[in-house]
Amino acid sequence: MIRKKLSLLCIVLGIIIFFYPMANDRYESFQQQKILKQWEDNLQMMDQAVVEPEESLPEDVPVAASPEPAVEATPTSSQQAPVAVAATPKPAAMPKNMEGILIIDKIDLKLPILTDATVNNLKISVASIANTGKAGAIGNYAIAGHRNLTYGKNFNRLDEVTEGDLVEVDSGNKKYVYKVVDKQYVLPEDVWVLKGNGKDREITLITCHPMENPTHRIAIKGILVQPEK
Repeated sequence: MIRKKLSLLCIVLGIIIFFYPMANDRYESFQQQKILKQWEDNLQMMDQAVVEPEESLPEDVPVAASPEPAVEATPTSSQQAPVAVAATPKPAAMPKNMEGILIIDKIDLKLPILTDATVNNLKISVASIANTGKAGAIGNYAIAGHRNLTYGKNFNRLDEVTEGDLVEVDSGNKKYVYKVVDKQYVLPEDVWVLKGNGKDREITLITCHPMENPTHRIAIKGILVQPEK
């Protein structure tokens, strides 16, 4: 009886271990989509404006017919002319740790950029590296991400990006387009790739290389080519 229970337990554990990577991957994808949906809903609500219809005159108010052109009367303080009022809806809650969306059309990438490249944030999506630059500003806006065995997951395809490709950062009210000017394979201790040159508006995307047993980092560097809009 004990052997049967142990055998059954081993089978169950084996199934859990086998399916865990798939379940974890789907959970992370769900979290990404949830954050993106919150972001998009918030922007949509901010763009909406509900306009109230103008009030019509009561039916029992007589209207004098006159061949002469009507003279526009100035409304008194007690009887103001009806005005269309735009009501601004209350924005949806913005994800607390999100600062924009990273878009690279060449590799079909669209991911939320989380603030601070912590272990937990990098499990969900890509994240900005603390104490580097900001989107669109002079300096080096550095973003890190994991590479997973799942095709197209996070920075899985970052090595396909080459010089001349475009990288876009959407901060919600502004968009920044960068052109890739350099691609390097550096050692983990080569933190100089995260520093700016003090004059350009740069972006650096960084991830591990190769995906299995990584020894280096891929660093994709771009320069702002399109002003914010």
